[in-house]
Amino acid sequence: MKYQIEQLADAVVFRPLEDRLNASHTPTLKSEFAVLAHSHTGNVILDLSTVQHIDSAVLSALLLLRRILGEQGRDLLVVAPAPAVQSVFSLSKLNEIFTLMPTIEDALLHLQNQTALLAKKTEEEDPEAEEWDEEELDWDEEGEEEWEEDWEEDWEEEDWEEEEEDWEEEEEDWEEEEEEEE
Repeated sequence: MKYQIEQLADAVVFRPLEDRLNASHTPTLKSEFAVLAHSHTGNVILDLSTVQHIDSAVLSALLLLRRILGEQGRDLLVVAPAPAVQSVFSLSKLNEIFTLMPTIEDALLHLQNQTALLAKKTEEEDPEAEEWDEEELDWDEEGEEEWEEDWEEDWEEEDWEEEEEDWEEEEEDWEEEEEEEE
């Protein structure tokens, strides 16, 4: 079975170069889908634009790919412009499970919209996230200086001298303990 794999910025495209996909192609498809799912990152677009016919065995391979990608949190979009291919999806009711697109451009646009919706939803769920980032920046610029000033005020020269004397006394105690052990 001939196919192409194309890595795009937003997705990887798997494109069978066959006019018909049937049960004889299923072992190869399943094997290639497994490799695709584990060796590439991002969402997957299955481009069936050159395919004029598929059968139910091919659908089982697609379900396998969809399950693997779903477990990885990735999407699978199917470009299926041929009426006969769309019919197989409709008759099997898999058009309700798979996202079917007429072109690769439409699939890429769909993925971009999904990404934008997810970002918006995340922002709506945590509206304070942006404020926190701004506060963090404010602290980085101003808070660090204030902290340094406070710290310097708290530790005057005589504090350092006392701390140094304490360390010297402890060091002498350690030396005495070592001598006693020997």
